[in-house]
Amino acid sequence: MRWILLSIIAVVVLIIAVALGPSLAPFDVNNTYWDGYSTAASICLKPAYALNGPINASAVFVIPEIRIPRSQADLLLNYVEGGGRLVVINGGPWSNELLRELGLSSRFLNTVIQDQTLNYVNNKFPLAFAISNPAIPINASVIVLDNATPIMIEDPGAVILAETSPFSRAGNESGPFPVIVAIPLGRGYVILISTPSIFMNSLINEAGNSELLRDLCNGTALYLENTLAMNNAQLLTRSYLYTAYSVMLIYPLNYLLITLPLLISSIVLLIRGKR
Repeated sequence: MRWILLSIIAVVVLIIAVALGPSLAPFDVNNTYWDGYSTAASICLKPAYALNGPINASAVFVIPEIRIPRSQADLLLNYVEGGGRLVVINGGPWSNELLRELGLSSRFLNTVIQDQTLNYVNNKFPLAFAISNPAIPINASVIVLDNATPIMIEDPGAVILAETSPFSRAGNESGPFPVIVAIPLGRGYVILISTPSIFMNSLINEAGNSELLRDLCNGTALYLENTLAMNNAQLLTRSYLYTAYSVMLIYPLNYLLITLPLLISSIVLLIRGKR
């Protein structure tokens, strides 16, 4: 019996250690490698694994690599319409699906932007240039892109925050192409960014990328980790653990969390007493 109890405790500890350890998932805040977001998290992104009610944050960042549940999309919509700032970073087809659920017509295109003239390292890392505007002040002037796509603007009142040079190309089309766009929605804004690469550890300290992140955060922003690809077992486990922890904080289960060490100690002493 004692070995069963110890085995259960060991498995739980191992699961927690793996979930909270270094990550290999792209754009994960616990990923300290070239494609991680650990530096972005240290600047202003606070990871969140679930939305359970009204959002209290200066901004919310999301990379929709999976389909976002309608209930969560509704919370984001209410947040923006109430005056919030939602930053939607292109993570694939589900990004456009989220835009549709928010009632927007603008979308991310499929073609990749290259620039033979104004780039960082080579033509696959085109430069983008911020445009002064009164809606969303941007202090960064030059931004390094990677695997960026053009943004098709089809919503009234949309403001281009950054675009590539006239020398850039995407498929058979010539630039400049919008790569960061702010769209008014209710009393807030939805900000579209055409690639998540600009905030990766490998690029965030280049040109004005980190400054752009600070501008968009406008303080401490939430970063929804549960919208990343959940085929990563570590990220999925961590999401479940944080969700369970959130439930414990809200409901009376939090008392069980406090008394759990005493309960385990009592069971161990009981087993020893029967030997």
